[in-house]
Amino acid sequence: MRVVVRFRTSNLSFLCTPNKKMDRMLTSFQSLLLLWIKCYVMLVFTYLLLGWGVIYFNRILGPDKKIQSRESSQQATTRDFWQSIKSLISVSLMLAGGLYCQKVGLTLLPIKLTVFNTIPLLLISMVVFDTWFYWGHRLVHTKSLYKWVHKWHHQSSTPTVWSNNSDTFLDNCFLQSYFLFAPFFLPISGYILVAHKLYDQITGMIGHSGYEYSAGQLSRFPSPLVGVSFHDLHHETFHYNYATHFSYWDRIMNTMHPDYDEKIKTFEQ
Repeated sequence: MRVVVRFRTSNLSFLCTPNKKMDRMLTSFQSLLLLWIKCYVMLVFTYLLLGWGVIYFNRILGPDKKIQSRESSQQATTRDFWQSIKSLISVSLMLAGGLYCQKVGLTLLPIKLTVFNTIPLLLISMVVFDTWFYWGHRLVHTKSLYKWVHKWHHQSSTPTVWSNNSDTFLDNCFLQSYFLFAPFFLPISGYILVAHKLYDQITGMIGHSGYEYSAGQLSRFPSPLVGVSFHDLHHETFHYNYATHFSYWDRIMNTMHPDYDEKIKTFEQ
């Protein structure tokens, strides 16, 4: 008598599961790594190209547009440059992480972009980020956190264009992690997230340039927009102007530097 033993494929599927899981994990890791590399190259390229461009335009603007009379030392500039190159590794990881989580469906379903909603969605992201940045920035200025988290960034009382990303990993965890978590609470697409990060990178570097680029009525009360002097005063005084894109939180919370609006007016002449 011949006995035939048959197995269902489904009953043996567990034998392949570990390999399949490993393959999926490896594919996911490679996908995240590729996104990370792309984000890092994009941000470093922006950092270098814009940095050299700002230095060139500062020479054209001349000393009349220089905000502080003192100069940053070459040693401080070199320190900030190399720290920024390292810091962008973690910043790009956070951006890549947000993009990856959205790609694999772990976040809110993003709203489909149209001609009519792209700018509004970008503005919403900027407003939410400004709130995130303001309160996170105030938090890292508290006595319990400042020394361990934010002190490095304030080594330069006279910032330069290379100072923008001169931060520690912990600092980025507080201020730049928005780009990791934003897709979980905002239905914005990856395109909006990347566009916002590029805008933040560009305005942040100009905001550390030491020269007033945008003096005018749009950079002072009642406008919520800010000029370069806004963040420069934060470096000079440490206790004012905590926001990044707009001034409304500082005005509401009375942390606006009292001389900011007048300072902008002096550069309008």
